[in-house]
Amino acid sequence: LIYLVLYFVAFFGTGNIASISSFEISSTYRFVRIFDPFLMAALLLFKLMIPFVLVCCCYILINRATNQPESGSFFTVINMYDIIAISFFFLVRDSGSWKDIGVSIGHYIVACAFIVIQLGLFCTALIFLNKTAPKLSISNNTKLHTN
Repeated sequence: LIYLVLYFVAFFGTGNIASISSFEISSTYRFVRIFDPFLMAALLLFKLMIPFVLVCCCYILINRATNQPESGSFFTVINMYDIIAISFFFLVRDSGSWKDIGVSIGHYIVACAFIVIQLGLFCTALIFLNKTAPKLSISNNTKLHTN
């Protein structure tokens, strides 16, 4: 549950992700002096993905420190996102204004996209952590040691 809260903080803390064009592109001028829209968009997407990868890395490190299986916790997170997606599916409207219909469908699509994005984020975090951090375990005398 804490993972979901941190994930939503990362989602809403970076700005309006639903509209990439709403981001200020002047932050990319520090890295790229000439106008290259594809490179600038890649830099903006990289900037957006940093908080998500950090949350996944922390979640995996907590699982390793408490000897929880990484695959089991991953499936728990996916099941929670499935429940969220199902609840948004039942809130999809087919009557009313076009704006209400579009917003309800947009919420459902974003909830479904979270499920797919989680797979990529967990794989990215595992790649980072397998190269940098050893597996941790806690023994009976509460000292932290590596395997």
